[in-house]
Amino acid sequence: MKTDAEPSAENEVVLTVEVPKDDVKRFYERTLSRLRGELQVPGFRKGHVPRQLVVQHLGEDYVRGEALNDSLPDWYEQALAESEVDAVSMPDLDLDDYDPDGAFTFRATLQVKPTPQLGEYKGLEVPRRKAEVTDAQVEAQLAMLQERFATLQPVEGRPVAKGDFVLMDLEGSTNGEPIEGAQASDYMAEVGRGTLIPGFEEALEGVMHGEEKIFDVTFPADYQAEELQGQPATFKVKVKEIKEKVVPALDDQFAADASEFETIADLRDDIRTRMTTAAEGAVEHDFRAAAVEMAVANATVTIPPAMIEREAHHLYHELEESVGERGLTMEVYLGVLEKTPEGVEKELAPRAEQLVKRRLVLDAIVAAEGLEISDERLREHIMADAEVLGRDANQLVLDVYKSGRQDLLRDEMLMAEAVSLVADNAVAVEAAEPAEPGDATAETEMQRNST
Repeated sequence: MKTDAEPSAENEVVLTVEVPKDDVKRFYERTLSRLRGELQVPGFRKGHVPRQLVVQHLGEDYVRGEALNDSLPDWYEQALAESEVDAVSMPDLDLDDYDPDGAFTFRATLQVKPTPQLGEYKGLEVPRRKAEVTDAQVEAQLAMLQERFATLQPVEGRPVAKGDFVLMDLEGSTNGEPIEGAQASDYMAEVGRGTLIPGFEEALEGVMHGEEKIFDVTFPADYQAEELQGQPATFKVKVKEIKEKVVPALDDQFAADASEFETIADLRDDIRTRMTTAAEGAVEHDFRAAAVEMAVANATVTIPPAMIEREAHHLYHELEESVGERGLTMEVYLGVLEKTPEGVEKELAPRAEQLVKRRLVLDAIVAAEGLEISDERLREHIMADAEVLGRDANQLVLDVYKSGRQDLLRDEMLMAEAVSLVADNAVAVEAAEPAEPGDATAETEMQRNST
């Protein structure tokens, strides 16, 4: 088979494929044999219908059409392999007349994977912010820990106040009729949290232990039960118990109760150390990501529409899985947003284009630097994963190769190598401080940069 590849436009190639008549005949006979095995004709055993009778029974045009449909995928894949074209779209085919007794020629127009023109990707000056943990952040973490060890203590001698937890019996009605779901005994609510109907929690303030109170409220216009939206209601409430939340003091006793440390100073130091480690990790992650994005921005490449469409479609299905994990269907999700699948994919296109460009640039860096992952390193990586997963290392290696995932894993490792190369060669520079409110100079600079 002869294949010629000619560029027809940017990232587009036309393959001209000439299939010799011997191959055409061989594929035609293969299809004819298949049809003989499927055809049932009275008086003949299945698979033993004479060749001419098969053609006569099905029609010459039908048999030729089946033969061409069976053959084209094989010929196209062979043409791609021979021309070493990396196709990223389905082909647009132009076929000559098909004759099973002669040669056959067809042309395939397709979009191909582009090769980026790399810009600078080593020695990039990348802003790196400082990993700072403030006293306020440490105290906020301590406050959260206090909340976990808080207790509810009964209140005596005073009425309900904001922040109290109230145990009550309640009865709700509208137009004199009980409201379904608004009758409860021993119902606990936190006053001031804003989780009940507007006005309900405020009405509880000032009520003493053991007292009853009747008051009116109005259901919100967006209340979940449509029949109650905007409706007035009357509630009868009996306060059975008032409790206030008591948080422990930040002292050495609290440290001993809440942690393995004996003093509050040691607990503070541990919290600061942990937060600093996390902050440094976040800074490193952001720095590496920024270095890669700068290398991507420095490269030049025109991405074929087919690659963007395919990536946007992939992102849509990731969104669909995420929505499903939240117990929703895409039909409901899209209905709330008043959007269509096509509209969402169109909105995802810019992100898809950036993701595709990032992969292409990293691929180009891998090629430019001659990066490789040896079979030994690949095996070591799989075995390390096995340890994390609690799997038998040798069995996981066999499973990966048996399923054919080794090439995909090798590509992922190469991408990581390229990211590390860019990030490790980047030069950290001090990140610009955010402009203070009212800083006229900073505001002027921002306006100039936005035009």
